[in-house]
Order: sequence, then structure tokens, then C-alpha cells
Amino acid sequence: MPSPADEARRWKKELQVAKKREDDWQKEADKIVKRYRGDETKKNRYNVLWSNTEILRPAIYNSRPNPDVRRRFRDADPLGKAVSNVLERALMVLVDGDETDDALKNDVLDGLLPGRGVSRIRYVPTIVENAPARAKTDPDGDDDVSEDGASPNATDDVEPDEELESEYVCFEHVDWRDFRHGYGRVWPEVPWVAYRHKLTRSDAEKKFGDEALREVKFTSPESDDKKNPEEVGETQKVAEFWEIWDKLGNRVFFTQDAVEALLFPLANTKGEPPLDLPGYFPTPRPLLIVENTGSLLPIPMFRLYEQQADELDRISGRIDKIVNGLRLRAVYDSKLPELADLLAKDDNEMTPIQNAAAWRDGGLDKAISWMPIDMAAAVLKELYAARSEQKAIIDEIIGISDIVRGATDPNETLGAQELKSNYHSVRLQRMQKEVQRYARDLLRLAAAAMSQKFSPQTFQKMTELNFPTAQMKQAAAMQFQQMQQMPPQPGAPPPQPPVILQMPTWEDVIGVMRSEKSQQYRIDIETDSTISGTLSSDMAGLSQVLTAVHETVAGLEPMVLNGSIPIDAAKELVMTVIRRARMGSAVEDAFDKMQPPKPPPDPNAGKAQAAVAQSQAKAQADIEVAKIKADLEAHVAQVEQQAQAQQNAQEQALEAQRTAQKQQFEAMEAKLDAAVKIIVAQIGAKNAVDVATISAADREATQDL
Repeated sequence: MPSPADEARRWKKELQVAKKREDDWQKEADKIVKRYRGDETKKNRYNVLWSNTEILRPAIYNSRPNPDVRRRFRDADPLGKAVSNVLERALMVLVDGDETDDALKNDVLDGLLPGRGVSRIRYVPTIVENAPARAKTDPDGDDDVSEDGASPNATDDVEPDEELESEYVCFEHVDWRDFRHGYGRVWPEVPWVAYRHKLTRSDAEKKFGDEALREVKFTSPESDDKKNPEEVGETQKVAEFWEIWDKLGNRVFFTQDAVEALLFPLANTKGEPPLDLPGYFPTPRPLLIVENTGSLLPIPMFRLYEQQADELDRISGRIDKIVNGLRLRAVYDSKLPELADLLAKDDNEMTPIQNAAAWRDGGLDKAISWMPIDMAAAVLKELYAARSEQKAIIDEIIGISDIVRGATDPNETLGAQELKSNYHSVRLQRMQKEVQRYARDLLRLAAAAMSQKFSPQTFQKMTELNFPTAQMKQAAAMQFQQMQQMPPQPGAPPPQPPVILQMPTWEDVIGVMRSEKSQQYRIDIETDSTISGTLSSDMAGLSQVLTAVHETVAGLEPMVLNGSIPIDAAKELVMTVIRRARMGSAVEDAFDKMQPPKPPPDPNAGKAQAAVAQSQAKAQADIEVAKIKADLEAHVAQVEQQAQAQQNAQEQALEAQRTAQKQQFEAMEAKLDAAVKIIVAQIGAKNAVDVATISAADREATQDL
């Protein structure tokens, strides 16, 4: 295992080899930047580099990128849609900041001049102590994840007595002189990248401690241009440190020329990568305007037409010399001194002469001989034509057409001007796509950093999305379960589950982002947000899209009404047109809710509907009448049965009464016969009737009768 000193020497050697590999390019890039700024003192220089750069720069980038995060597959996935909305809104907040726009503008300028533009992602948290409340950030704001090596996370890295006050992710432009990388033919082969920092002693001691910096010398900052140094204007002394991200060793550390060991921040002594980013590095593949498939060494665009630019300077120099020589010169007779005063006179001024006769005989034209300049004027005309041709050659090389320069012919037809415009767009299309790719990759890195480090509270503040927490959702589920267990009220509808149960929780959203990361979600930067365009072309494109959607809907409407094509298939056809036009997710969501159209009212359909309704009403009435009739007949039959039964009961009662009376009459008749027989017997026995001596029994029998 190598010693710390051997490791330090090895990485210093790596940095020296990388510098040597880019040494020629850096010298060339330095000259190009000076020429662009007009620092060179060469006389009569035509600064075509500045002119072309100012045309190409807004042509390939002139506005902030527009993040578009959506589900990779357009399925009904509420959780995936929630994650997409959170990332898209968070990236919109990031993009709206001036730091993003400034970084991308500087990257594009570096891509057009030195040939390589580089920015990096920074995660910057602010930690405060609970008591007393004091921010733990570096005075220069370098408390970010890259340089500190391990920035606190809201859930994992914050100490019990500390609190995360705020956190954000930003883009930081890296100067082309302050970036180096290991050898690789393509970007995935690069084993390490390095960033140069100039730190003061106080900042360096906070990061690495006093012991590690004993041999480091801090001096006044110097300009990179040794011949023409800039006024730095800083009184604090600094030292250079190189921050290295080693992909093969999976660690992040610093080196310094005077330190015989690798430097690790005090907060991360093991050098663990603070972020797990796609591609490992906090920098995407650099922005290279001129491609070179066999090497990552930048190629400045000015190299492609430097000889033509030098020729343009030579032509401009010759033009300047000839223009200086084209002066009005003449000779005159010294005996006529009045001629010198005549040439110096102003308008409407007269010059007196002494020998008027000599003037009158010879004339003024014979007294003065002018220097001929016809040949010089002809040469000057040819030089102007040669310079115009040389400019056209340069425009042809780098892809700037005459329509971009506003040099169109007013007599040209519309078709000719459109052909020029299309040709211009084709020539610049590759550079535009490269800028779009670079901005997209930066946003993907930022989304990955946010997904890993941001807390739910930070996402909620940035996005203003109110997803419930797992605890809130659990409480709502328990409350709904209690409502289901309660006895239902008479006539009351059954309880419906609350909306919160259908929503994903913040824990679910954060879990998906931190496990599957942002690679699963396609980040699409719209072309019209990064490429300059005219209002007329934008409106024409929008009008074409709306016309296509209208024609598609109008053509599908009859088929949907007659049932020959389902509504889902029609919606998919319309969504295909909208997706190709990239009108945004809001428009897609609106059309996704499309319902089948209602058929137009038919004037003849009213009578038929009325007849059908009348027939149905009559049939219903007949059914009701038949039902009422059946009920009435059943009621009458029931009443008749009840009356018959009552009549039978009355007849039976009357018959029983008659039988009882008959039996009573027969009993009385029998008693009367018995009494008569007794009296007749008594009378016959005594032969005399004595009413007074009739026994009591006989009287009782008689009374009974």
C-alpha cells in the first residue's frame, strides 16, 4: 500500500501530465480570448471574432432552459406523477435563479472561444446551532458539498444540537483554466476530474486544520496573464488547492504543492463522495462546440477560420493605408501666391489677385496641377470587394448565413428568404443540440442531488405541494375505519373514504427519488426555451398545431358518435399530435380528460321521441289501469265472500233459534198434557170437584201452565 507521500506525489504528477496535455490548447485559448476582448494592439485589426461570437452566442442559447419532468411511461401512476411534479417544480425554482442563467451563458461563451465550457453542481446547506442560534457556514460561502466533502443532510448528518436552516442546489461556472481531467477518448473513460480553488488561510484552516497547512505559503493573488497582469484588487493572501474527484478510487480529496500528503476535510476524513451522482462527477460532459470523436482535447472554433481572419486583417490594413494616401494634393506656380490662400478659403470667400490679366488668359485650371488618384481609388474598390468576399468565406465556414446578418435582398421572394432561413437553422442545429444536451445533463445532476439531500420540508417549501405525511394518512385511515364501524343512520349514505387516502405521502415520494433516482424520469428541455426565435415563427407553429388538433378532433367525432371507434383510441390519436408538438403537460392533461362529444339535436328526432314517449306513457297507463282493475275485482270478490259468510252465519243462528223454540214449545206441551191427565184422573176418582181442596201440587202444576 503506497504511503501518503507517495499518493500525494502521484496525484501531483497526474495534474502535471494533464496540464502538459492541454498546454498548447491553453496557450491558443489565451490568445483567442485576448483577440476577442481586443487586448492585442495590432493596428487596423478587423475583430471578426467578436462579431461572429456575438451572433452565434444568442443563436444557440439566449434564455433559461425549461425543465420538463414526466413519467417515462404514460400510465396511471399517482406516485410517479407526484415524484415528477416535485422534481419539475424544484428544478423550475433552480432555473429561475440568476446563477443558472449566468453559468450557462459563461459556459456557452467558453465553448465558442476556448472551445470548452464547464459548470458544476453544488449542494449548499446552512446549519444553525439550537443554542445559541448561530449559522455554521464559511464566511466566503464555501460550505458546500464539494469542498467540505460531507455536507449535513436533513435526516442523517445533522447533530442532535444542530438544525438544518436551509439548503439549496446551484450551478457554478468553472473557468477553463481551473479545470483538469484524466485521459480519456470519451467522457465515460475519464478516471478523475479536478477543480482549482484559491483559499485564504482562515478558510483553509477551517477545512483542513492548522496542522496540515504548516508548510503552505499564502501569497497575494496573481493574474493568469503574465504579460498583461490584471489588477486583482485583493489584499488577502491565498494559496492554490486542487479538489480531485477520483472515480476509480471512489473518494474526494485535495492536493497542495507544499503538502506532502493528500488533504481531506475535517468533516470527511475518509474522503467519501458526498453525492452519488450519475456519472460520478458533479460535472456533466463538458460543452464542446466543435466535436472531436477521438479526443476530449477542446478545439477552438476560431482555429477553423483563423487564417481567413488574418487575411481579413491584412486586407483591412491595406485599405487603411490606401485611404490615408487618398488625399487631395496639387502643385501651382510659385509666381501666383494667391493660389495657396484660395485653397484655404471657406465658402463664399473671395481672394484678391494682382495680375488679373495673366489669370484671365491662362485660367485657373491651367495654373493648378492635381495629383492623380484614379488608380488608388480603383485598388481601394477592389480591396473592399475582397474584404466582403473574405467575410463571406468566414460566414460559410462557421455557418452564419446572410439572413442572420440582416443582409437579405428586399427584392428576393419569400421562398428564397425561407430557404436561407432553413439553411441557417440546419447549419446551427448541431451546436444548438449540444447546448440543449449540456443544459439537460446539468438539470439531471441537480435533480439527483436534490433527491438525495433535500428534506420533505424543503421540497414542500420549494414546490408548494401539500402531500400528507405517513402519520397523517394513518390517522385518516383509522378515523375512516371508526366511521365504518359505527351503526348507520337511517337514510344516511355510507361513509366515503377521504381524499387523503388516495394521495401519496411525502415518505413515499422521497423514498422513490432516493432509491430509483431521477434517471427513471425523462427530463426534456424544450427547444424553444433555449433557442432564440421570432414571434412570427412561434405563432405560426402554434397555429399549425391548433389546426392539426382541430382537424383531428373533427375527423374523429363522427366515428366516435356512431361507435366505430372507441373514445380511448380517439384520445390516443389526439395525444399523439399534442406530444409531437410538445405543447406541455398541462395541455396533455386537459386533453386526457376528453369525454365523448354529445350528438347534435335532430329536428325530426323530436317527433319520434315524442311518439315513443307517448306510446310508452300509454302502455304504462294501461298497465296501471289493468292493475287497478285487478285490485278492484279482488276486493269485490273478497267483500262478496265476507257477505256470504256473514249471511250463512245469520241463517245458521236463526235455524238454531227456531230449533230451540220448537224444543221449548214441545216441552211445554208435554207438561200441559201431563197436568190435564192428572186433573182428569182426580175428577174421575172423587166424582166431585172441589177446587178448594186441590192440593198444592196440583195448583203449582196449574200455575205453571
